[in-house]
Amino acid sequence: MDDLERILKTHPFIADLMPAHVRFLVGCAKNVRFRPGEYLMREGDREDTLYLIRQGTVTIEMPRPGAEPSCLETVGPGDVLGVSCLTPRAAHLDCRARENVVAIGIDNACLHRKMDEDPRLGYAISMRLLERTYDRLARARLQHLDVYR
Repeated sequence: MDDLERILKTHPFIADLMPAHVRFLVGCAKNVRFRPGEYLMREGDREDTLYLIRQGTVTIEMPRPGAEPSCLETVGPGDVLGVSCLTPRAAHLDCRARENVVAIGIDNACLHRKMDEDPRLGYAISMRLLERTYDRLARARLQHLDVYR
């Protein structure tokens, strides 16, 4: 567990949490790996894990009937997947490893319990997830406006 705590502390999503909160989260976390082409989550599946990407890249894709999926964004080390983990919803997008991915998987049910037990931790995690959601929506808006062409 000591190694996992050390690894958690280095991820930007967790880095500035209080040390007691990091230790509290270790019990919800595990190291996970995905090979190229493997899905971290699929549209329609319940989001049961928050992924903190450590190595590799993941495409966030929108499935399209009868066509190749549309890549909305590519995320990598330091990024987070599963930002809607605070709500019991199904994933709206596919997330697929582009290359070998190493991540920390945080079990959502465990995370919810820890956040309920410690409201300060709950607030800190909620604010971080809200920031990530806002940033992702802002990038999607820019992409939709096509300002990069």
